Amino acid sequence: MDTDMLTYPDDGPALTPNDSVLAEVSKLSLQARQLDARGSYTEAERLLQQALDLVDPAVPSPTLASLWNTLGELYLHMGKLDGAEHWFEKSLDVSIITHNFKEITTSRENLARVHRIRSELLKAKALKMLGAPDDMCCSNHACAKGLLRSPDLSICGGCKGAFYCSHECQREDWERHKRRCRRDLAPDAV
Repeated sequence: MDTDMLTYPDDGPALTPNDSVLAEVSKLSLQARQLDARGSYTEAERLLQQALDLVDPAVPSPTLASLWNTLGELYLHMGKLDGAEHWFEKSLDVSIITHNFKEITTSRENLARVHRIRSELLKAKALKMLGAPDDMCCSNHACAKGLLRSPDLSICGGCKGAFYCSHECQREDWERHKRRCRRDLAPDAV
């Protein structure tokens, strides 16, 4: 048997050790997000730390950027703005190195949220618009369209800070976005 491959009976094709680690990281991250959504912050943080222990922090990767972004979101929900900002900045740095434009956009959006909570609206708006006009993404994280130009995006009518490529994407993203949408902000706010 090839030692670089792990096989599982009746589980489909063999997985490389790296694939199995990524699968475990993904599973832990998903569980952490579910716990975060239920308000079980301590348990979510524990699972994210377990996932981070499986990833080499010295090797920039999209997985590392995503984990750090998820940890930042958790800290944001916990009200730990300094911690959230720290993890979002780390995620942004790694995303730029790995050219992961979706994660760049997500990290920028999350950093803008931190600034918005701190009432630093100009900083928040500047972060959101860094990619304009050519390097912007739909705010729906599940959208597969990739990079878009700002004229191809519509802005959220509530918060004026999320950009969508279609009404369908905006509807699909509402469950995630509604927690950060601030309908009471002024029209020129983010």
